[in-house]
Amino acid sequence: MFRKLQDIGEKGLVERILSRITLGPQHMLPKGDDAVAIGFTGKLVVSTDMLVESTDVPPGMDMESVGWKALTMVVSDLAAKGATPVMYLISLGLPRDMRLEDFEALWSGLENAAHYYGGAITGGDTNEAQEIIVSCTGIGSAERVVSRSDACVGDILVTTGLFGRSAAGLYALLKGVEDVDESLKRATLRPMARIREGVVLAKYATSCIDSSDGLAISLYELAKQSRVGFEVTAPPVDEAARKFAERHGLDTFELVFYGGEEYELVFTVSRDDLEVVKKALTSVNGRLIKIGRVVHESEGITAIWEGKRIPIEYKGWDHFKR
Repeated sequence: MFRKLQDIGEKGLVERILSRITLGPQHMLPKGDDAVAIGFTGKLVVSTDMLVESTDVPPGMDMESVGWKALTMVVSDLAAKGATPVMYLISLGLPRDMRLEDFEALWSGLENAAHYYGGAITGGDTNEAQEIIVSCTGIGSAERVVSRSDACVGDILVTTGLFGRSAAGLYALLKGVEDVDESLKRATLRPMARIREGVVLAKYATSCIDSSDGLAISLYELAKQSRVGFEVTAPPVDEAARKFAERHGLDTFELVFYGGEEYELVFTVSRDDLEVVKKALTSVNGRLIKIGRVVHESEGITAIWEGKRIPIEYKGWDHFKR
């Protein structure tokens, strides 16, 4: 007989969580206190993100991967600012009939992600909800914080990876497609934040954003904050996604620009710094993919696709639109 959260109650659940939290010497209060206090140096960078089961958990995603994704979402935002994670606060909304083994898997995913990216889970909150909700607050330290607002005309537009994988993988999961490149499904079920790349880029980037809402929206947000335009001369098309689109009658352009949830970094750098940045990213096993250039705001946001100039629309993932 499977035990459920209602069998141990909130107090029992909190005790289980606290037993798995280890605080370091920089923490000034014991675990389970009203708040977390630490000694801190550098620039404080804080971000928060929320995973909701009905909108953020695709078919086929197990509970361990749900926890991994929830933390990855907030780490990706820290990475875009050039911050190194220091600690996380996790707030959970959980159904009372959730099985204990599913909770343990969820928490293991959070722990495994924290171990991979760096930083410690130090506290949070629990509550009852109709579906699984995981809200993660990430606190990081940075030497230089990168904004979205300092891109200049003539800068080079760059990404840390290719696009289309997550959208293709999600389509395969939703439609039950079995004959699919595993890299596509993995991009959806096990996303990866570019934390090492973000720390390196902070030394050079003139603007940066995480691409979880889609490449198109990322470009529009950078353009709005920096008051520039973009010309994408070499769209970052993932080859496996392109082949998948051709087999299933999908629009590759849609997958690449409007798919979302890629968790790559989209950034701009001065032309003079391009080679230095490329070498720096290579040193942390990252990639620099040159996709275009910064142009005047009046030129808008366009892409060269199959020899034609195409306007890029402002669309991608939006929780309140479909």
